[in-house]
Amino acid sequence: MITIPEIMYFFTLKKTNDAWPLFGVVVELIGVWIRFSSMKILGRFYSRNVGMQGDHQLIQNGLYKYIRHPGYLGTFLTFLGFAISSSSFIAIILNIILFFLEYSYRIKIEERILVILFGEQYKQYQSKTWRIIPFLY
Repeated sequence: MITIPEIMYFFTLKKTNDAWPLFGVVVELIGVWIRFSSMKILGRFYSRNVGMQGDHQLIQNGLYKYIRHPGYLGTFLTFLGFAISSSSFIAIILNIILFFLEYSYRIKIEERILVILFGEQYKQYQSKTWRIIPFLY
């Protein structure tokens, strides 16, 4: 998703003055950086599967100080950047809708489990942070 728009933009002989493809690539790269940073902050606690690991801790520093799921924000920006780089308004709208349908469900399940695992500590963390997008969601 990152390389195709870059190839399309940088290796196309007939360039347009349309800044959307380049802007989309920038959004993608920011998304990849956020995703990577969130995985690095979690360290050994990072897993694609929701669950408790031995001596698991609730991480609340770095990006996690403000956003409960910065990895999902990174994923969203990567997908959105790809859609933007396609210069298709339909692709952008569909991307946003499908992402939030899928990830809202995953977050609901994940947070239900995290409340069970961390109890009141996680509820307090929820009250101080945003799910994915600060000031919006």
